[in-house]
Amino acid sequence: MSNIKNILRTNVPWIVLVVLLVVFRIASPSFMTGKNLENILVQNSYLLVISFGITVIMMSGGMDLSVGYQISIIGVVVGMCLNKGVPVALCILLAILIGVGYCLMNCLLSGLLKLPLLVVSLATMTIGQGLSFIISGAYSYYGFPESFRWFGQGRLAGISVPVIIALIMFIITSVMLQRTYYGRYVMAIGGNEEASNLAGINVKKMRILIAVFEGICVGIGTVMLVGKLGSAQSQVGPGTEFTVLTAVILGGVSIRGGEGKVSGTVAGILILAILSNGMQLAGLTTYHQYVAKGLIMLLAIAIDILNLKANQNRDSAIVHNIESDNND
Repeated sequence: MSNIKNILRTNVPWIVLVVLLVVFRIASPSFMTGKNLENILVQNSYLLVISFGITVIMMSGGMDLSVGYQISIIGVVVGMCLNKGVPVALCILLAILIGVGYCLMNCLLSGLLKLPLLVVSLATMTIGQGLSFIISGAYSYYGFPESFRWFGQGRLAGISVPVIIALIMFIITSVMLQRTYYGRYVMAIGGNEEASNLAGINVKKMRILIAVFEGICVGIGTVMLVGKLGSAQSQVGPGTEFTVLTAVILGGVSIRGGEGKVSGTVAGILILAILSNGMQLAGLTTYHQYVAKGLIMLLAIAIDILNLKANQNRDSAIVHNIESDNND
């Protein structure tokens, strides 16, 4: 029985996902069509890529709220460069470099000021908002080359390019976290940064590497988004941070760090995507979706707290058993 409870507890996101599929299948006959399901994947592929970077940040015990305005700045700079005839390859490289630079700035400021990344990113989020509008002058960029739009709209061997990119990034992130020292160090730092330092882990270096990976994910995800939309403007991006954070927490990544799986993040993004799509097909407004997403975030935090209590009870039981054995 305890094994069944443990399996259910650790797979809550996937159980919720299946329940939503069944509910919306009943509510709307057009929901479970191949075309609609493919549309859900394509529309949310860029969110998946960005969420992988946020997953690593949160596993290490950090939280970045500036992601939305990172997307905004990257989008308008890339749009401006494309309109000026800068080669597509250089624009993509520039997107990644801006993402990495922004995330490194957050990381270095956090270390320099001895403040949590959450607090620093609140400040840089506001700075990013102003910079994006200063750079763009509230102007919208469009008319991008087909070779750039291919990253958000194209197909390869009959499969959507954004889905392929998301799959590649999922594999890279999974291997990195599960099969390398990088992943072990990320989890160790998220679990206990002080103990990680004492164990010989170069925490400062790891924080930089974590920020670099987040920046790469944000840069690639923004290229996919701008390519999908075929336009760029400062209003595109803000708000994404809350969707991604909700999905990551819902997927089982602890807000305290040191726990979680990339596959859970995928489930979290799909839950929000299916919820939004299903509610639209059911005739519900965007405002209803906001309410639903807010309730889901509360549910995710509640699950995280319950998992923490379960782990504490388990650890207490282990300590008690060890003490009893020693007394005997």
